[in-house]
Amino acid sequence: MKNRVAIIGCGAVKIGRYPDRAESELALEAIKLALEDADTPKDQIEGLFTTPDLVGNVGLQTNLLCEYMRITPKFMAEICCGAIAGGLAIRCAMNEIMLGNIDVAVCYGAEREASIGWFENFGAGQGSTMLEPVALQAYGSRGIIWAYALSACRYMHETGAQEEHFALASVRNRRNAMDNPVAAFTAPITVDDVMKSRQLCSPIKLLDSAASLDGAAAVVIASEGLAKKVCDKPVYIAGWGQYHDNSCFIPTDGCNKSISTFVSAHRAAEEAFKTANITPGQVDVAEIYAPFSPHELIIPEDIGWFDKGGMITAIEKGDTEIGGKIPINTDGGILSRGHPWGATPFYETIAIVRQLRGEAGRNQVDRAKIGLVHCEGGMLNNSIVIILRRD
Repeated sequence: MKNRVAIIGCGAVKIGRYPDRAESELALEAIKLALEDADTPKDQIEGLFTTPDLVGNVGLQTNLLCEYMRITPKFMAEICCGAIAGGLAIRCAMNEIMLGNIDVAVCYGAEREASIGWFENFGAGQGSTMLEPVALQAYGSRGIIWAYALSACRYMHETGAQEEHFALASVRNRRNAMDNPVAAFTAPITVDDVMKSRQLCSPIKLLDSAASLDGAAAVVIASEGLAKKVCDKPVYIAGWGQYHDNSCFIPTDGCNKSISTFVSAHRAAEEAFKTANITPGQVDVAEIYAPFSPHELIIPEDIGWFDKGGMITAIEKGDTEIGGKIPINTDGGILSRGHPWGATPFYETIAIVRQLRGEAGRNQVDRAKIGLVHCEGGMLNNSIVIILRRD
């Protein structure tokens, strides 16, 4: 990519429950940490890009943050597009830097899903005002978990995967989260624990599922020239891909469409690999968006690391473990790190940046130089894939 753009700073709040803290307070903490990491004073911020709180419907965050921080950036934007919005915020900042309009920007997300209440403020409102959730009931889907469960059932039918294979992904993520200081869930679990956890929507159980929690994370993005001046280990955005599939998960445009593979993830990854001029096999470490454990198997196949059904053997052999063929979700992923929607892409990006800078501690992937971040919006019908690398 021409006019290279680098991530020079990262900051994140521990994911959990913060009933007594506002979104803006969490955001300020994450931004402060990111600026300190970037060795960049706040008055150098020329762009501020965020994702408004999807659950609390808190808008105008950038206006509030500018007032609190006493800064006057040239560009501000709030991007709302589901859980993919954080990736789009990074894209907006990247575009302005590549055009030469600004040299440095902060991208952040802050959510209070656990403290505000997901269904009361987002799910219930959506269901009462949109016709689509009603129409999809004929297919057996009444919302997010139902749709993902249908997908998992179909994948099991087509490949022979068992629920124990999904549980292995949950156990791997929890093991990785144990050394992540911002992860919400760090107590060790076993396959037996997952299998005995409460059934939510077959085959998905409690420990197969992500928890919608509170959190905030931020990254500082800069032009290559500035990055080389202030940062010893800049991590460059080397490739980018995005694809939107027109049906929101359940196929409404024909019965031949698969629900056990995701076109958007595959196409976005293809574009990202092309723009980065690499192959899937050159990726050293990855963060994927998988809110339920079955999709820890499906998405790596869609991205191109394994053939259809190949993740069954791969998860058994440990191919996605640290030290394996392609380490995935080395920070615990959504399942164990936690899932504050709008902030999730930033947590994923930070995990890869720290891997490429050699700062992942006990979870460090040896000689990691190229990383992949996968973000999702809708029900895996809108995907972004970002390739990060260090020189």
